[in-house]
Amino acid sequence: MFDKLILSHNLGTTGDKAVVYDEKGHIISSWLSLYRVIYNEGNEVEQDPNDWWRAVCESTRKVMRGINEKSIAVVTFSGQMMGCLCLDKAGDPIGNAIIWADMRSAKESLQLSSQIDEKLFFHITGHKMSASYTLSKLIWIMNHRPDQFAKTSKIVQAKDYIVYRLTGSIVTDYSDASGTNLFNLTKREWSRTLTSIIGISPKLLPEAIPSTEIAGHVTLEASIATGLLPGTPVVIGAGDGICAAIGGGCTTDEDAYLYYGSSAWIGMTKKSPYWEPAMRTFNWAFIQPDQISPCGTMQAAGSSLDWMKDELAREEVNQAEIQRTNPQHLIEMLVSQSPPGANGLLFLPYLMGERSPYWNPQARGALLGLKKNTRRADVFRACYEGVALNLKIIWEAFKPINKANQLVVIGGQANSDINKHIIADTFGIPVVSHNHLKDSKNFGAAIIGGMGIGMYEDAHVVKTLLHYERIIQPVAEHVEFYNRLLPLYEDVYQDLVGYYQKLEQFTNHTEVPHA
Repeated sequence: MFDKLILSHNLGTTGDKAVVYDEKGHIISSWLSLYRVIYNEGNEVEQDPNDWWRAVCESTRKVMRGINEKSIAVVTFSGQMMGCLCLDKAGDPIGNAIIWADMRSAKESLQLSSQIDEKLFFHITGHKMSASYTLSKLIWIMNHRPDQFAKTSKIVQAKDYIVYRLTGSIVTDYSDASGTNLFNLTKREWSRTLTSIIGISPKLLPEAIPSTEIAGHVTLEASIATGLLPGTPVVIGAGDGICAAIGGGCTTDEDAYLYYGSSAWIGMTKKSPYWEPAMRTFNWAFIQPDQISPCGTMQAAGSSLDWMKDELAREEVNQAEIQRTNPQHLIEMLVSQSPPGANGLLFLPYLMGERSPYWNPQARGALLGLKKNTRRADVFRACYEGVALNLKIIWEAFKPINKANQLVVIGGQANSDINKHIIADTFGIPVVSHNHLKDSKNFGAAIIGGMGIGMYEDAHVVKTLLHYERIIQPVAEHVEFYNRLLPLYEDVYQDLVGYYQKLEQFTNHTEVPHA
């Protein structure tokens, strides 16, 4: 029997992963419950919040099979950030949630830029104005769905909604608040300057509390739905970016990590915000009051590799089904057959617009350099390298504050040796893995939950709970090659910028039949 266990949920883009940990950080059990992502034209991406709740109820019951509910000392959360879910006065969702990947509000972001100086905005929020954030999404709702906005009582993030369903309390934490474009980063409070500019009451925004604070306790109704014991404390937790930082062991000034999943980001932990001169990167509120997490996120990292697999690697997918193996293994066998530079092929991974380093919702993907003798192996390698090169630009943006002598890589794509070798060679730094690379967000949330009930003193405990495994060293000649390739890669993006908007007029073109 276990004395004290932590139940950690990570509400990701495609599902809720529940993991039960003991005090030493060992995984007792885990379960993933999937839900839908609704993609519509015009860069619209939504989810049904009721799907989140159903997934959390299912994953909780599944993960606790054989575990006495009295052993669960705390429930805690990591969650996708930068979304916009409107709740009515009864706490019920008003339509679907607009999630982080949605970029429909580009015009609203532009509208906002005419109302406040961009640099002032950056220094208030720690972020650029962008369609990626809650603020622009909310303005879009105000402009296009006024009836929905009129019914709105609170605007919340994914984990906040689930915490409300569990406890009846509507709150958020500082990290998720700092991902809305409505939060004063240094004062850690909602910005009255920004709420007044767009004409909303600060009361629409939930109370922001420290990530380690107990938001409430499991209600009787939630107990019946989930199987949790009534009265179990629920710690609010943090946005997935911050949970990943902690789960990656990134808690000091000398640390850096790369989370490589559907999206990918590079993050650090510092004593103060990093005001990057070109505003290519941004800043989250960290769980410690005296720390900030500078970060740079690209929109489609693993998503680009998924697109490649789904559209260009049908042969490998079919073969993997026959062999009962992962198609990624077969794809990467081909990647290894193409040399660095993919025989002169470049891939721009801007399939969903882009955040860091360009903040361009109209950016589009491209393959440049196709020749008659281009092989699929070259195309596959170019896709892997394109993501790595874009991440290298973000890495370079952090050069003035970067004290790391190695890079911890976590997330689903951290399982790929090819990816880690390409990252090590592109960045020119050793790449490190540890025993929680597959569950880093859940693990980070678990640390936060443990702190919330006094199980752990501070976030630095993660250093004693992680076990670092393989180190991949960069290959000197490959490092030199990618250093020469990077300027060309950047030039290709800049040369294509003028064409992205022009391409929009040909989207959804329907051929008119001849008379």
